[in-house]
Formats: sequence, C-alpha cells, structure tokens
Amino acid sequence: MVNPIYIFITSLGAAFLLNLFQKINRKIADLIFFLTLAVINYISLFWFYQLLQGYEAAKIYTAGFLPPYSINLYLGIEEAVFLVLINLLGFFSAVYLYKKFREISIKAMILYLVLIMGLNGLVMTRDLFNLFVFLEITSITTYALISLEDNKYSLTAGFKFIIAGGLVSTLFLIGTIYLYRLGGSLNLDFLVNSGVLNTKAGILATFLLVFALLIELKPFPANGWALDVYQSVHPGIAAIIASASSAAIFFVIYKFIPLMPSSFLPLLAGIGGVTFVFSNLMGLKQTDARRLLGYSSIAQMGLLLAALALIMQFDNLQSLSSIIVIIGGLFINHFLAKAGLFWLAGIVQKRNIRSWKIIANNPPLLLVFGGFILALIGLPPFPGFWAKWELVMQLSANNMMVWVWIILAGSLLEAVYLFRWFGYAVKNTEVEEIRTEAAQYLPVLIFLLGLLYLGMEGTHLVSGADSIYVLPVLLGVILYVLNWLPNKLKGSLCLLAVIYFSYRLLPALQDIYQLFGVVFLIGSAVLLITTFARKDIFKGFYPLLIIMILSLGNLLQAKTSLQFFLSWEFITITSYLLILRGKFSLKAALIYITFSLAGAYLILAGMGLAFRDTGVVSLAGLASIVNSGYIYVLLGLGFLIKIGIVGFHVWLPGAYTEAEDDFTPFLSAVLSKMGIFGLIMLAILLGEPVLKGIQLNYILGWLGVLTAFFGALLAAFQEDIKKLLAYSSLGQLGYIVLALAIHSHLGWVTSIYLTFTHLLFKGILFVAVAGLLSRVKTRKMYEMGGLINNMPLTFISVLIAIIALSGVPPLSGFGGKWLLYSSLLEKGWYLQAGLAFFASTIAFLYCYRILHSVFLGQPKTALRDVKEPSVWYIVPQYLFLFGIMAISMYPNLILKPVMSAVSTYFASSIYWEDYTVISSLGYWNGNAVMMVTMGVFMIPLLWLLFRIKAVTKVKQFNIVYAAERPDRPETTHYAHNFFAHYQKALGFLARPKVTEFWGNIAEVIHSVGALFRQLYTGNGQTYAIHILIFLLISYFILGVK
Repeated sequence: MVNPIYIFITSLGAAFLLNLFQKINRKIADLIFFLTLAVINYISLFWFYQLLQGYEAAKIYTAGFLPPYSINLYLGIEEAVFLVLINLLGFFSAVYLYKKFREISIKAMILYLVLIMGLNGLVMTRDLFNLFVFLEITSITTYALISLEDNKYSLTAGFKFIIAGGLVSTLFLIGTIYLYRLGGSLNLDFLVNSGVLNTKAGILATFLLVFALLIELKPFPANGWALDVYQSVHPGIAAIIASASSAAIFFVIYKFIPLMPSSFLPLLAGIGGVTFVFSNLMGLKQTDARRLLGYSSIAQMGLLLAALALIMQFDNLQSLSSIIVIIGGLFINHFLAKAGLFWLAGIVQKRNIRSWKIIANNPPLLLVFGGFILALIGLPPFPGFWAKWELVMQLSANNMMVWVWIILAGSLLEAVYLFRWFGYAVKNTEVEEIRTEAAQYLPVLIFLLGLLYLGMEGTHLVSGADSIYVLPVLLGVILYVLNWLPNKLKGSLCLLAVIYFSYRLLPALQDIYQLFGVVFLIGSAVLLITTFARKDIFKGFYPLLIIMILSLGNLLQAKTSLQFFLSWEFITITSYLLILRGKFSLKAALIYITFSLAGAYLILAGMGLAFRDTGVVSLAGLASIVNSGYIYVLLGLGFLIKIGIVGFHVWLPGAYTEAEDDFTPFLSAVLSKMGIFGLIMLAILLGEPVLKGIQLNYILGWLGVLTAFFGALLAAFQEDIKKLLAYSSLGQLGYIVLALAIHSHLGWVTSIYLTFTHLLFKGILFVAVAGLLSRVKTRKMYEMGGLINNMPLTFISVLIAIIALSGVPPLSGFGGKWLLYSSLLEKGWYLQAGLAFFASTIAFLYCYRILHSVFLGQPKTALRDVKEPSVWYIVPQYLFLFGIMAISMYPNLILKPVMSAVSTYFASSIYWEDYTVISSLGYWNGNAVMMVTMGVFMIPLLWLLFRIKAVTKVKQFNIVYAAERPDRPETTHYAHNFFAHYQKALGFLARPKVTEFWGNIAEVIHSVGALFRQLYTGNGQTYAIHILIFLLISYFILGVK
C-alpha cells in the first residue's frame, strides 16, 4: 500500500524542485506541479477505496517510536473523505488558477502546494504541536496567496488576515503549552484518556484551543476580517479558503470533541446558530457578489458547527446514518457549491450582483449558477435538502423546536438574497458576452455534476425517500438536452409524457386523491395545448413544466411525509423559475418564492412535530396523533400560504400578472389547488382538530370567507385584466376553503365541486386573456373595447366562463353556489353565508366589467384589424367549455363520483333522484334548469331570426347628444376607472394595508441587517477587538475558571 506520508514527501519535494525546473523550462515546472497534485489525489483516493472495502485505518508514526514519543498521523474513513474532497478541490482550483499562475512567479505554485499539504496535515495529525505547525503553514501560505490580486484591497485584507491568524496562533500555542504542562504529552488520544482535561486548568487549556480554532471558522461577530478577505482575494483562492480550509478546520474541531467538557457543546451550537442567522441577515442588503458569498460561507459553516454540536449532545442521534446524512450532506453541499460559486465569480468578473445579468446569454453558465444557488439554499435534489430534512426531524424528535425555528429562519434569509441574485442574473438586458475558457468552466461543471450525483444518492440514505420521486428531474434534463427541437415537437413530447403518466397513475389512486389527479394532470394536459401557440424557442420552459406537472402527480401518491415534501419543493422551485421567465417578473417572482419557501418551512416544521409524536415519517401515522392542534396549524398555514389566503395573498397578484401569459393559467387553474389538496389531506388524517379549546375549522372558515370577500372587492377596482382575474381567482379559492372548513359531507362535496368548476372557468378565462394579449399587446382594459366582432370565439368562451363564475343559472356555477349556501346553512354559519353572498354580488361587478370593457362598445382605432388568436388558444378554451356545459346539463357526472369519494369519510347528507340532487334544505336539478333556461332564450332568438330582415341597423353617432359631438367612436366607450363611485364607498377596504404591513416587516429586517453590518468598519484593529470580545463573552458564558 502507498503510505500516506508520501503526501507530505511529494508536496515538499515538488515545492523545492519547482523553482529549479522553472529555470530549465516553465512548462516542465507546470507539469511537475499538476503531477504532484495528481499523486496526492491518487493517494487519498486509494486509501478512501481501501477503507471502504474494510481495510484497517492507517496509523503512521515518526522517528520509530510510538506516541507520546513520536508525532503520529491517522487516516481512517472520516479522514479519507475530507482528504479526497480537499485534494480534488486543490487539483481543480489549480486548473482554474493556471492562467493566473502563468502570469506570475512560480512561487505562487510552490505556496499553493504547501497550502494543500498543510490542509492534509490538519486532517491527519493526532498531535497538538504538529497541528500548530500545520496551522501556521496554512496561515502563512494563505496570507501569501491573498496577494495574487495585486491591489490595495487584497493587501489590506491580507494584513487583517494575518492579525486574526496571529491571535489564533497565540491562543492555540498557550493552550498547547498548558496541556503539555498538565499531561506531559501532546498526543490527542493520550490526552483524552489521561484525565487531565477534567481539571480546571485542563478545561481552560481546552477552551483556548477550541476557541482559537473557532476563530478560523469565522463566527459572528469575530469575522469582519474574513469578509474582507473573501471580497478581495482571487476567486480561485477564495474557493480554497471557503471550502478546503474551512473543511480542514471543521474536521479538527470534530477531532477535538472528545477533549471537550459537555458544557462546551451547547455554547458551540449557540455560536453556530447565531452565526448562521446573523450572517444571512447581514447578507440581505449586500450587493458585492464576492462579499455576499463570504456571508453565505460563514453562515453555512455556522450551521455545520451547530448541527455537529447538537448531534453530539444526544446518544440517539449518534448513529452513522444521521451523521452521514446531516453532517455529510451539509458539508458536501457547502463544499462543492461554494467553491463552484467562487469560481463562477471569477469567470463572470462582475462585482455587483445586478451586473450578473450578462450570464443570461450563456445558458450553460446560467444553469450551473442556478444549480449551485438551489444547492446552497438546501433545495432538492441536492444533498443539503436531505441533510436539512433529517436535521429537522431529529431535532424535533428531541424536543428542540427552538433550534428548528432558528435553522429555518436562517435558511429563509439566505434564500431571499440568493434568489434575488439569481433573479438579476436571469433578467438580461445586456449584450456583453463572457469568454469562458475550458480550464475554468470544467471544474465548475464537474462540481455541479458531483452535487447532483450525491443528491440522487441521498434517496438511498434517508428514511422515507424513494428515487422515483426524483425521476421528473431526469425527464426534465432529457427535454433540456432536446432544446434544439421545434417548439411544437417539444410540447407534443411533454403532452405525451403527461398523458402516459396520467394513464399509469390515475387508476392507482382512489377517492379524493383520484379526483385531484384529474384536476392536476388532465387540467395540465389541456393547458399544455396553449403553449403550442408560441413560435419562439422556449429555453428551459418545457423541462421545468414537465418536472412541475409530474411532481403534482407524485404529490398525490406520496406515502411518506418526505415524499410529499420533496414533491412540494420541486413544484415550488419549478413554478418560481417559470414565473421568473416573465418580462417584468423579477420582483413578483422574488415575493412568490419568499412566501412559498416560508410556507414550505412551516410544513417542514409541522412534519417534524408529527415525527416527534409518531416516530415514523409515514403520512398515515398522522392519524394516530391525539393532540394534533399545533401540527394542524403549522401544516395548515403552509398550505394556506400556497393558496394565497387573505393576509398572505400579497404574492399572488404579482405572480399571476407578471408570469408569461401562457403559464398564468397553470398557476390559477392547477397550482392553486395544491393548497386545497393539502388541507383536505390534513383533514382526512387529523380530523377536526382543536387547539386550546378553539375549533380551528371555525377560524379556517372565516379566513375563507374573508378571502372571498376581499378577493372580489380588489378585483372590481383593477384596470389590469390579468390582475383582475388574479384577485378573482383568489376570491373563488376563498369559497373552496370556506366549504372545506364546514367539515361535513355536504361541505366537502361543495369544496371539491368548486375545485373542478374553478379549474374549468379559470382555465378558460386565463387562456382567453393569453390569446387576447397576444393580439392587443396591452393589459389595460380601458385600452381595449369592441372586440366582439374581431374575436367572436373568444367572446363566447369568456361569456360562458363568466356566467359559470358568477353563479347564475343555468351553468355549473349556480349549482356550486346552491351547494355552498346549503352547506353553510346546514352548519349554522349564517353570518359567513351572508358575507359570502355579498362577495358574490361584488363579483358581478368585475364580471360585467370584463365583458363591457374588452368586448363591448366601440373598438379602438389601433385594434380595428386584430384577429382571433391562434387556434392553440381556442382549443383549450372550448375543451374546458365543453366540460362546463356537460357538468351544467348533467351535474351527476361530477357530483356522483365526488359524493362517493367523500362518503368514505362522512355519512351522506344528500342523495339523488334521477337528475335531482336533494339536501335537507332543498333540491337542484341542473338538467331541468338548463332546459328551462334554453327554452326561455330560444323563443326570443327564434323571433329575432324571423324578424331579422325587418331590423334597421343604427349607424354610428345616430344618437342624441347632450353636449358636443364626439369626434371618434372609441371616445364613447367608458371603461377607465369604471367603478369610481363604488370606490368612494368601499375603496378604503381595498387599500393595500396587508402589502404595506409585509413591506414594513421586510424593511425592518433589512434595516436590522444593515445595522449589524456597521460592526464591520474595515479597520483591522477593530476586528482584533471583536475577536477578543468574542473570546471573553464565550469565556464568561462557559464559566471557565
């Protein structure tokens, strides 16, 4: 076998010889440099493989003696993992830095080799003095390499780095001297078993050692020097500092845990948690890309430290699988993603995050950048997702919910500034191109592929996971590779995939789950036809869309909470990216993903509580929970945020409005039902929960009816047709939530029936508007008018959809309203019924406004020649229209399966007689209503057709004038500020108070972050004082004497 000592021999030998070879031929010196790194990698990979096969760990002793009379190294499986990663990063960073190395002296390569050797030594050594030597080696070489960027900023950053390094060395050396004086040995294993660490002097010495190492991990607030280094150093070296150096120091702290008294662990966890939250808080207003990555790096290492300290406090957490998934997942996730992002920063060469928009012209770079961002946030399918899931589950199981909230709060803060950065990169307005060299791009790509591979492997390590739930990503990748195909062909492939998936999945589902399968999958399949209208190439559209749709199906067949949450997160990510494609969607998309992730984290916390109470991740296990009030609140809030319930609705109008016109129908008609399904699933599993004597469904009912009311009211005052329909959709979802909250057979039948009708009429309206906007190019309704003659097919479908939405006979909406009021009266919720009726009345206002402003009146001059939209917009409308007419004529087509499905959970309170549905309060015969209504309308129609020749057509302006004569026909069409008179009466209710509230919350959080950023003055002496204050505060908290 190859002795690990050759890592040091090879590195030092090459470092001494490089200068000599450089004088002979620089290319030979370069070859020796890379060969040396390759040999180091070979040795670490060789040992990693051997240890995986079960070979004994390597113990290396120097001078022919055993410890404590020799300096020894140890290479076990844990050390091998860290060595492999550090050395791989060392090799690929060298490839990345090669051009820079060629521009300067060979001394940079020598220093680089010594740095990598020092990091290897930190990982393997079991001797305190040797550890001190390797710390000094890494500090000195890092300080020298910081000067690769030859400017005043790197020089001052290097000075601050050496100040911090000097304090670390002093503290570590003092602690080492103390321990040697007490134990007579510097060997870690000897000290652990000697008992000297239990004395007061031993505890003080250990404190100095541990907290010297902590400074190297850059904890808050003793990390200002590190932020300046990250901001100023060359990105290739920053990748080494952020990933490799931090990894080595982290592993040293891990080795020191047996030396620590148990009182150290809570403090280490606290330091890690504070660092994680506050670093991300301060990163919110950061605009420098490299400094932002510095905040993120510090935060991630804080999270790792907290997780490690927490795991080591509980015996039941010290299983190998928990350590691999949690610590291994968080570590590898940060290690690879952060190195990749620093490399990208060097490729892009733009300091301000707003300037990263230039990579939008480079799809491979944008894809890699997006992958690293998702990984850092901890989203699937990357390792960080599995790690955070397992960490939350284990913390919850040990009644550490405070830590769950700390971790989720920090994660949300980090997601906000990383997604803001990504948004700037996507929204391209520049034509500048990036020159990417293969030597720089190759390491970035390899690290992303490594993240993806390890993320996929996570499905085999975490309880409750299943690789089938990650398969939509694979299909998305295939479609992305086929991006060169014509748009309609890609759309057809996507449609066929959805149809086949529906064919396989729907028969396997039962009851309510099958009904939602129809909504999610069949509804998506119909809406997919709309996308065929585009003539341009959809870069990334269909891959994201297919992942989203298939994940909706997976949501229905999930058997464990992890499978459910994984699918939920895939839908959240893809829908965000699809919204971001809108031309002016940057702000709206950021608000959407912020609220969506907040909701997702509430769901995660709720599932953690459920795991605590049941000990299993099976969804069916929820049914066994006795006191489920808090779980219901957390999960329910997460689902309600996704719906856009009143109070949390601020994301909805912007997302619906600014998303691309052919994606908005998916948001309203399909994705909005995710939260409805979640609430129904929750009610099935938990029943009708009570919290502190309060019936939670009663609160849910009021939230639903208030959402219906304010949704209708806000819709009535909109000038933007998409925003009007967005608020209208919100109001209709309020009715569904209200019916669901009734928690009876009739209530649930109503809720699911309204879910189906909402799919149909909102699908028609949003698709119709998409087609309309493809012609008129404006969303302002007062800029339209008189389009009934230009777009008769669109007018008919919109008219039918609006009649269905408004709830008047004879269409399906009338049946929905009858069912809703019947169920409310049956429940005894009379006040809610009254407010729901008033909301329905307001809905008539915006329904009429759409018809009047867009289709009636006089056409604008610029729109006189517009034509019917593409047939791809018409077909989905009329498929949905056929569904409305079928349900209106024969409501039993949908009501019978719905009643049958709901009867599984409630005793039936309504029944059928032929075509009549009968409840305790009345009956409804949709077939008869349709026949009577058709008869009433057919008689005047026949008379009109009979008298058609006698009709005199009134010419334009053949009217009576009260004042001056209008000069153009369109000036007679009143559409702007349509309900100004109502606004005077009810406008105060439509003021954006909720939006202002959340805006103020965001401003306060940003201001607090900016306040703490003032700690970092850029003064090296101030940073040294921060370190000393951090040390003293930690000392007094521990009570070390």
